[in-house]
Amino acid sequence: MSKAAQIIVDYSSALEARSLANVAVVAPDAGKQRFGDPAPRAAYTAAFREALTVGPEPVLCLVGPYGYSPAFTAAAGGRNDLAREKIDPDRVRVLNVGRSYLGLGALTASLAAGALPPEEASDWLDDAGVATGMWVVVESEQLETAPAEAFIEAPDGIPEEPYALLRVRLASRVVAGFEAVDEATEYALASVSSAGGVGLVANAPDGMDAWKRATPAPVEWLGCDLPTFLSTHFGEAPAFAIAPRASS
Repeated sequence: MSKAAQIIVDYSSALEARSLANVAVVAPDAGKQRFGDPAPRAAYTAAFREALTVGPEPVLCLVGPYGYSPAFTAAAGGRNDLAREKIDPDRVRVLNVGRSYLGLGALTASLAAGALPPEEASDWLDDAGVATGMWVVVESEQLETAPAEAFIEAPDGIPEEPYALLRVRLASRVVAGFEAVDEATEYALASVSSAGGVGLVANAPDGMDAWKRATPAPVEWLGCDLPTFLSTHFGEAPAFAIAPRASS
């Protein structure tokens, strides 16, 4: 049986270090994490070097879209720096999976659970990234002061209701406005595929047990903290993402 791929991902995925088998989470020093700074390229080089001692190859490094994170630049630089140690950089593959924050984390968690070997994992990611969704419930007034880096799209304007539901893909699109947080999360959960998958949730209303009961599909939920960028601008906003289950 082929060995499961070794996966490298950065801390903006909301995953914690050593929380998943075959997954290494890279991050800057704790002080810089408070500001959402990316992990330095040296951290990637060190993670790649260690993963290569375990195998199999290529090691997979998953990053989100550049607009949401400069992780691709740091990861690609860290990969190239392997050559200075006479390690072939082609033994590492840096993949932009098209999803950020909890979406990136859910994809990583699903891939880790599926334990796919590298080539099968790469093939699965091609379709799984498209099928992965992330939602955030924010106070509507927070959208008025959101920075450009949040990539807010509100084709019908900012909702008059106190809460707005965002769907986060390559941009954060306002889906609708709601009078209460629970109404927004119920609306989002109703759109989840009946096949379910693997999910991450931060700031689940009424706690994790209630959240699991409210989910109408078979989802393996993992709790997490909201990534720094989102918590800085949206406070303790409920957020969740679901990726399909990894399979060859």
